[in-house]
Amino acid sequence: MKIGEGAFGNVYKGSLHQTPVAIKRFNFHNLEGQSSSDFQREVEVLSKVRHRNLVTLIGACPEASSLIYEYLPNGSLEDRLTCKDGTPPLSWKTRFRIAKEICSALIFLHSNKPDSIVHGDLKPSNILLDVNFVSKLGDFGIASFIPRDEKLIDTTTLLCIADPKGTIGYVDPEFLTTGELTSKADIYSFGIVVLQLLTGKSAMWLRKKVQFALDEGTLDDILDASAGDWPLVDVKQLAQMALRCCEMNRKNRPNLELEVWNMLDHVVEDSNLTS
Repeated sequence: MKIGEGAFGNVYKGSLHQTPVAIKRFNFHNLEGQSSSDFQREVEVLSKVRHRNLVTLIGACPEASSLIYEYLPNGSLEDRLTCKDGTPPLSWKTRFRIAKEICSALIFLHSNKPDSIVHGDLKPSNILLDVNFVSKLGDFGIASFIPRDEKLIDTTTLLCIADPKGTIGYVDPEFLTTGELTSKADIYSFGIVVLQLLTGKSAMWLRKKVQFALDEGTLDDILDASAGDWPLVDVKQLAQMALRCCEMNRKNRPNLELEVWNMLDHVVEDSNLTS
């Protein structure tokens, strides 16, 4: 019944009161180390928040070091982008919508009170898809709570000092070099995920590849052709926005709520009008 695995342990499909569930079981041999910390942090975050684009935590069993979630039958975004097990590719319309949904989830987490929540490990393998391909952000094992100061107008200045964690290719380079964690770290990762939605390519060096294609006027050549006939005007807008999210200096990254959300809302509405 195993349906997934990671450094934390394994994920199994199960049943609870005749309802399909996913059971994330952490490694027993590592209970005093990282797995224990990840387990506690995931319970701490998901027991406090609810959003249609976050995975739903149904319960926890500390004795077995297991967490029980809603079961999401379409697996991870990573699996669908690589068409694992011969599944059909995601259409460009679905990809636009997924980008908007993840943006919504991040805005919700970052505006949480009293502490802003930074996911810290946003990537396609941590984005799960339900039966209707609605995306749900999961895996909060390294999430961080950053205390909010209500006197501050610009909440992006909120930061904490932390040991750099995350996945190479997605982790904020400024966080790696300074140890200063802000919500802008998630915005960097979000930009990389959007570029992957557009191209279907690996995260490594993707920012430079897309920038080069835009500069050369060859963006069409690196788009994921399996997604269908992309609307190039909207795609160019989206690619440019994603590259801004991936700016090396976090101060140059856009505000998700004020800038990115409005642009995504526009392109998704455009796609809905497309026959």
